[in-house]
Amino acid sequence: MKKLFLFAFLFIALTSCGDQLKEEVVQSYDNGQSACLHYVNKKNECVREVQFYENGAVKMEGGMKNDKRFGEWKSYFPDGKVQSTGYFENGIRTGEAMVYHENGNLFMKGQYKDGKKIGEWFFYDEQGYETDRKNY
Repeated sequence: MKKLFLFAFLFIALTSCGDQLKEEVVQSYDNGQSACLHYVNKKNECVREVQFYENGAVKMEGGMKNDKRFGEWKSYFPDGKVQSTGYFENGIRTGEAMVYHENGNLFMKGQYKDGKKIGEWFFYDEQGYETDRKNY
C-alpha cells in the first residue's frame, strides 16, 4: 500500500508541474524490479532520480540538473524511514545534512560547503542524547 501511495504521489507531483515527465528505467534487478528510475522532461533532461531496494522500497531520491544531483536528496532505510537528508548544487554537497538512526532519532547533523564538512557537527546516540561535537 505504501508503495502504491508513493507512486501515486510521485505521478501527481511530477505531472502537475506543467511539463510532462517521462519515466525511464535506468537499472533493474535480476528479479525485474527497477533499481533506478529517471524522470526526464521534454528536452530529454533528467530532472529527478529515484533509486530502489530490490524489494521495491525507495532507497534514495532527489532532483537532478545537468546530469548532476541538485536540490534536496533523501535516503531511506529498507522499512521506509528516512536515513538521511542533504542538499546538492551542481552535484556537490552543500548546506545542512542530517543522518538518522534506524529508530528515527537524529544520529548527526552539520553543514557542507563545496562538498566538505564545515563548522560544528553534532553527534547523538540512539536515545537522542548528544555524544560528541566536532569542528571542521
